[in-house]
Amino acid sequence: MDINLSNNVNFEVKSNVALAAAVTAYSRIHMLPFKMSGDVLYTDTDSIFTSKKLEDSLVGKELGLMKDELDGIVIKEAYFLGIKQYGYKYIDDNNNTIEKSVFAGVPRDTLTLKEIKSIFEGNQIKKQIPLRFYKSFKDLSIKIKSDLEMVLTRSNDKKLVNNHYIPMNIDNLNHDNLSLFNKLKNKILKLLKYYNITK
Repeated sequence: MDINLSNNVNFEVKSNVALAAAVTAYSRIHMLPFKMSGDVLYTDTDSIFTSKKLEDSLVGKELGLMKDELDGIVIKEAYFLGIKQYGYKYIDDNNNTIEKSVFAGVPRDTLTLKEIKSIFEGNQIKKQIPLRFYKSFKDLSIKIKSDLEMVLTRSNDKKLVNNHYIPMNIDNLNHDNLSLFNKLKNKILKLLKYYNITK
């Protein structure tokens, strides 16, 4: 298929948007039971953070199964601030503390857990970004800017109930804290049932 853009530029499209959309939609359908379980702390298109271990029959490397990215290691502390805004730490098999972070617009793992926590508490963090891509669907252009200073703040754009998102802090997750999660899960499920979101 050829597409003609402004300025008489022609290029051949070598991807099928409908196929990509179908795969993404199927992924969302497949993820729905996990998201509705009440044990999910954060989710994206194809991943979840959960407060309890998944059944072994659901985890594996085959298509359709969940992959345990940490191979059974439990996260010790995590902050989920919004869509693509989170950080966590865990202790690896060699007893090293490993910190991971995802924050839209910033290279992965460049924020410390201390910085993520500071943003969670409502503070702003300034970071130098070597390159940033800006795309425009209006004129189908991409601009690249370099040496930018970004101000990182907490985003509350993911709506849960009554258009209100509550950022979550998970600290020292263990079995003693699960009763709190079960209470929270039951309240959320009651709200969802009240608003006819579940069966």
